[in-house]
Amino acid sequence: MDRLLNGLADDKTVMTAWASVQDTLYLSMLADTDFEAVTLDMQHGMQTENSVIRGIAAIAPKGKPVIVRIPVGRFDFASKALDAGAHAIIAPMINTVEDAKQLVSYTKYIPVGDRSYGPSQAVSVLRADREGYVAGANKSTVVYAMIETREAVANAEAILDVDGIDGVFVGPADLSISVRQNTLPDPYGPDTIGIVEDLAKAAKARGKLAAAFCVTPEHAETVHKLGYRLMALGFDQSYIANGANALLGGLSFRK
Repeated sequence: MDRLLNGLADDKTVMTAWASVQDTLYLSMLADTDFEAVTLDMQHGMQTENSVIRGIAAIAPKGKPVIVRIPVGRFDFASKALDAGAHAIIAPMINTVEDAKQLVSYTKYIPVGDRSYGPSQAVSVLRADREGYVAGANKSTVVYAMIETREAVANAEAILDVDGIDGVFVGPADLSISVRQNTLPDPYGPDTIGIVEDLAKAAKARGKLAAAFCVTPEHAETVHKLGYRLMALGFDQSYIANGANALLGGLSFRK
């Protein structure tokens, strides 16, 4: 249950893979890589309710924490993903305090939220006892509110102050689109890098977590220096393409 929090303790860094592909054999192999966690993406990725539940069952026995990014507003599935054994939820487009409170109501047990009781699959997948799981779930399951619009930035500190929101997750592409009012994203560009830094400071001041999506290692290096400790790096297409191209690039007769 504490895999993710243990990985983040004492300012340690957790790098998570970002998986859109549904295949459980692929996800199991991804869990064997050096990534410390695996994130299943339902918002823009091709993960479905069924594939997330099966994906958690494939990844968790490998000892890696599983994070689920739910679709916009699907707080009901946040509860089910936790019941399936997810260690963390990333919720996109949390723009207001009311959004944050609704998210918490579905992801935390009383007295913090109103999460419905039914952790049978989580107990099985995580090899936990039922009483211990329920007693520790509010602390050990991590809830990230995605900050990716100008409205969310304006409300970020108030969102972080909501009991049950454990941290913020920066969506750098949508954040830059919203701030710049330009359909072409500029992740971590000059228009938003100050905001990204301020979000990390606001989270740290409250004893909460700062996380971010990073397309490139350079992005990860940048946000790590700003205080981010959970970073998603790349996605399926880049893992497959980079691995295949590296192997082919090692062939002298192709040069």
